[in-house]
Amino acid sequence: MITFEDVKENEEVKTYLQTADDNFIAVGYKEHGSRHAITSAVVSGYILNSLGYPEKDVELAKIAAYLHDIGNALGQTDHNLTASILAMKFLRKIDMPPKDIFRVMVAIGSHEDRNEDPPNEICAAVILGDKSDVHRMRVRKTDKKWFDLHDTVNYAVSETGIKVDAKNKIIAIHVNIDVKLCSVMEYFEIFISRMQFCRRASAYFGCEFELYINGDKML
Repeated sequence: MITFEDVKENEEVKTYLQTADDNFIAVGYKEHGSRHAITSAVVSGYILNSLGYPEKDVELAKIAAYLHDIGNALGQTDHNLTASILAMKFLRKIDMPPKDIFRVMVAIGSHEDRNEDPPNEICAAVILGDKSDVHRMRVRKTDKKWFDLHDTVNYAVSETGIKVDAKNKIIAIHVNIDVKLCSVMEYFEIFISRMQFCRRASAYFGCEFELYINGDKML
C-alpha cells in the first residue's frame, strides 16, 4: 500500500509544493507550502480515523490532502483540476492502483466545489482539513500596514483545531482570535463561505458541524 509517508518524502512532490509556495511568496499571498499540506493531511486523516474508516481510506485522505494544492505550481486558476492531473501522473509513476488514484483525483479535483456536496469521504475530509487551516503562521507580509482584511483575519487567529465527536456525530472547529486585531464579524465576512462548505463536508459523514470562536459557539 502506498502511504502518506511515501508521498511526503518524495522529491518530486516537494518540488511541486515549493514551487507553488514560491509563486505565492512572489505576490505576498498566504502560505501554501509544506506546512499547509501537512496540516491538511493530518486533520484529514484524523477525521476519517475518528469516524472509524479503514486504514487505507485514512492514508488516501492524507495523500489527497497533501497533494491538493500542488496545482498552484502552474498557476492559481483552476488549481484543483491541475493538481488532480499532476497527482494522477505522479501516483501512476509510483504504482498506486488505478482505483485508488481516481479516488484521490476526485477528492483533489472537487475540493473547491463549494456549491456541491463532496463526492466521496476522502474529499469531505480534505475539505475540512484544508478550510480549517486559518492561522497567523500563514501570513507572509511583515508590515501590518500592507495587510488586507484576509491577512488581518488570518493574523488574528492564534489557534485553530478540529474535534470529532463520533458518538454524537459532531465535527467542530475551535478558533482562538485576538479581538484586538479583528472582530468576530470580520472573521465571518472572510470565512462564512468556508464554514458553509465545512458544514456540507460534515453532513457527508452524517455529522453536525459546529464552530466555536474563543470558546463561544457561533454555528
